[in-house]
This record gives sequence, structure tokens and C-alpha cells, in this order.
Amino acid sequence: MNQYGQLRRAAIGQGIPEDEIERFAKLLRFSIWTNQRLSNGTLVGHPHGLPTGHITDVLVGRAGGLPSLPVDMEWPTGPSGPLPFVAAFDCAALPQVDGLALPPDGSLLVFLHHEDAYGTYDRVEEQNHARIVYVPAGIDTVVAAEPDHTEPMFCATREFIAPQHDLFAVVHAHLPSWLEKEEDLSDFQKQLVRHLRHRRELSALVRRLWPDGTFAAFQFGGYTKGIGEMYTEHLYTTPDLIMAEENLEAREQAGDPVITPERRDYLLEEELHRVWRDWLPLVQFDPGDDVYRGRFLIRIEDLAARRFDQAVSFTAFLE
Repeated sequence: MNQYGQLRRAAIGQGIPEDEIERFAKLLRFSIWTNQRLSNGTLVGHPHGLPTGHITDVLVGRAGGLPSLPVDMEWPTGPSGPLPFVAAFDCAALPQVDGLALPPDGSLLVFLHHEDAYGTYDRVEEQNHARIVYVPAGIDTVVAAEPDHTEPMFCATREFIAPQHDLFAVVHAHLPSWLEKEEDLSDFQKQLVRHLRHRRELSALVRRLWPDGTFAAFQFGGYTKGIGEMYTEHLYTTPDLIMAEENLEAREQAGDPVITPERRDYLLEEELHRVWRDWLPLVQFDPGDDVYRGRFLIRIEDLAARRFDQAVSFTAFLE
């Protein structure tokens, strides 16, 4: 852990002022990526390998197969029947990441019917088709039997019980994509970077300390993945941006603030940064068909309190 401290020490060693490092660090988020390990020891999504020590040698989870549920727990169901099991993670085996207060032990189980969740077009209704289950350490569990499921699945080529794959982890660092741009910055972005004279050096340092990957089967923390669609001239469509828009509309209806067309994008981005202080992506994943993306967001205070029933699903359609 202490990734921020690692960055701070390295940046100070390059002569970068500490106050600028602190401003930069507020834009930096860390995440856990999990993927299958290849026969050569690297992970899927990391074709060029990573420095020694970046990839854990510990099994952190399994995608597919059958879940181990508490002995007195029924298989989670939705309106159309049992929810497909996506993956399970051993919290004690996952790397510790600054800003991501996952439980130190126990397991997290992910259930989601992607097509039913997306097809509701309603955030409240969508939650009936999605579930995060936390199983505390010490609870007696049993491998669940495959439930009866008469409803057709969302893809004719995909089985209800997906093939099982072992997952291993690596820590990644995330920065806003616009941070190193010289031009085409929004007014809000220009305000953020005007005190970051060394932002390119700091960004390069982040990439050196935590090399980029290309793909994560499952991502905990970091920034929320979009779907490649622009919401404004400078911002991509993401769940947290949609939440920021809703918050801004509620503030406007309450008389705070008065929003002019010229100020709307600035105020929306300002509200987005408020959302980032309260929420983070718990887990995001692609079910493997390149059609849907699963995304669960959670309030930081709910994560700390282990209130995983408060995680909110935002399923995305990618085609």
C-alpha cells in the first residue's frame, strides 16, 4: 500500500515542489486489475510484461463456475429467475490500494444479468437484476448447485454457468485522459492545470511506476469506464457524470446555482469532482462477449461500512 507515498518520494527526488505533487495526487486514482495468467507468466492485457513485484503470485479470484454461498443462503434471483454468477474474489488476497477500502478478509461475489439489467432503462429497476454479495470470513459456505433457469440467456452462445478461470492481480494508476493536453481543454480543466507546471513529468513518472495495461477482465477502483460516447464537448458519458448531471439539476431546481448556458459545462464538471469525492467504482467488468459492460459504483462511506447492498449497478451496452 502507500502508493501515494511512493509517488511523492519519487517526485520529490526529481525536484518537483511538494505543493504541486499534492495537487496532482488529487487527480490520481489507483485500481486493482485482475486477469488470467498466460503460460509465460504475464497477464492477459499486459503483453509486454510488468516490472518484478507488480503482479501478485497469489490467486485472488475466479470468474465463472459455481459460487460458494453461505450454507443458509439461496442463490440470488431477479424478476426473471436466478441471476448469472460472474465472479468471486478473496479480499484477503487482493492487493491493498490507497483510496480503496476493500474488506481485509472475506469474499466478494458478483451476480448480474447484463441484458435484463440494461433492458430496464431505469436505474432503480436495474438493481433487481444485479447483486454484490459479501461473505465475511468465518462463515460456513458450500458450493452452490446450479439452479433451475428456464429463461433464455442474453446470448445464445453463452451458457448460464460460464467456464471457470483463475484470476491474478496487478495494481494500476489512473489519471484523467486530458491531463497532458496542451489544447482543447475545458475552462474547468484549464483552472486545474494552471498550477501543475510539471504535470507531464508527473504523468510520465506515474506510467513508469505503474506501467499501463490494455485490458482488465475485472477492475476495482480507479475511474469509471465510459462507453466511448461524448456527453459534452470535453467529457465522456460515465455513470458518475450522469449522477453529477442529476445533482446539478436538483441544485438548479432548489435555486442554487443559477445556471446559464455558458456556465453549464463548467458547473457540471465541478459537480463531477464532488461526485468523485463521495463515490468510486467498486468493480467493473466485461462479461466476455464485447457487448455489455458491468459496472457497480458505491459510496466511499458505504464501502468502509461494508454496506455492499448499497452498491449501484450501471450496465452499459457497447454496440
